[in-house]
Amino acid sequence: MKLQKSNYQRYIGVDVSKATLQIDDTLGEIARTVDNEAEAIMSTIVQAITSPETTLVICEGTGGYERKLVTALHAAGVPVVVANPRQVRDFASGNGILEKSDPIDASVLRAFGEDARNLSLSVPKSDDQEKLGAMARRRKQVLDMINQESNRLAQSVDSEIAGFIKNNLKTLKKQLKTIDDRIAKMITEQAKTDVLIRVLQSVPGIGPVAISTIKSELPEIGTLNRGKIAKLVGVAPMANQSGTRDGRRSIWGGRGYVRKVLYMATLAATRYNDVIKRYYLRLVAQGKLKKVALIAAMRKLLTIINDMVRREQLWDPTAAAGTK
Repeated sequence: MKLQKSNYQRYIGVDVSKATLQIDDTLGEIARTVDNEAEAIMSTIVQAITSPETTLVICEGTGGYERKLVTALHAAGVPVVVANPRQVRDFASGNGILEKSDPIDASVLRAFGEDARNLSLSVPKSDDQEKLGAMARRRKQVLDMINQESNRLAQSVDSEIAGFIKNNLKTLKKQLKTIDDRIAKMITEQAKTDVLIRVLQSVPGIGPVAISTIKSELPEIGTLNRGKIAKLVGVAPMANQSGTRDGRRSIWGGRGYVRKVLYMATLAATRYNDVIKRYYLRLVAQGKLKKVALIAAMRKLLTIINDMVRREQLWDPTAAAGTK
């Protein structure tokens, strides 16, 4: 859902940290500092918002510390934007704000919301989405720990320490298998009533991890056009031109974790999905670098999925091949 600036009369910038929330409220009615706990958020922030329909709250994505705030605001029907930190930093720099502190950051977020033109409101997540998202995030954490411990094992010269690391790796790999099994079971169960999951399941190359990530971390899928969904994920090529120079375009920003999962799904699709495989090989045959061709294949796969979800239609190779 796109932000309609004219609908809002009150803007509240919230700088989020692990323990506290720093507030900048255009009406000045909320305490400047609030504990980042559900009870404090409800009693101090939510209850102070008497006109939710004319109030906009703006915070940054902080890797999870913003979830208590966003969940409470969604439950109360308060519009909230979870802004990309890079966009906020660019906004601050563009307005000559170079200093950084919690109060300054909160005021920047409030001003960022007031000046917004093309921001999207955060979409409330269902209980199923939250559970799948928690599982997907835990899977990523376990994978990161496995990689870290594997690196430590390769560097270890002490046999006893190596034994400790091997035991920990065994435990982590067992937990990873449990999580994968749990995700697969949840998806199978939810597919009985959730058309989104059935659509995603029908796409060759899209497995349980990709499904759980798209379901939980990309609720806008199917509601935006192909350009906007590509920018949201961060797979839209950004122009790099100045005068007569036309530099190589690159992708950046967006939802990094979703993009990483989509990258792995695209790798699988170049093997098991004939439409994506042919598209990728055609680009390589035209002289494109393999990485460039793979990014283009990511964008095409996302576009196809977005179109399928919007139409609530299962995988059709003919229709997919014609998607631009």
